[in-house]
Amino acid sequence: MSRNYMDLDLKKTTSHLARLVHRGDFLRGNPVIMERTCGNKNCRCVLEGKKHKSLYISKNKDGKRKMIYVPKRLEDEVRAKLDAYQKIKKLSEKISEINYSKLDIDKKSKNV
Repeated sequence: MSRNYMDLDLKKTTSHLARLVHRGDFLRGNPVIMERTCGNKNCRCVLEGKKHKSLYISKNKDGKRKMIYVPKRLEDEVRAKLDAYQKIKKLSEKISEINYSKLDIDKKSKNV
C-alpha cells in the first residue's frame, strides 16, 4: 500500500506503530506493586515493618480484573512489554486525532 498520500507526521507515526506491533513484544495490562507481610515472625516485614514488594500485572478480561504475579527474574522484561503496549495505545490515539483533523469535523461546522 502506498503511503505517498500521508503527511509526514502521519507517516512517521504509522511507521513507529507498525514497528512496535510487528515485533509483537507487548502485553496489555498495568503494573501494580503489592506490599505484603509473609507471616514469618522473625522476618523484617514483621520486625521492622518493611513489607515485601512484588510486581503484578493488572489485567481486565470480560469485565473481571485478574492479577498476575511476575517473578523477580522477569520484572524488567515484563515492564518493557507493558511500556510497549502503552506506546502502541498512544500512537493509535495520535493517528486517530490526525485523521479526525484531516476530516475537518468539529462542533462548529454543521455542514451536511
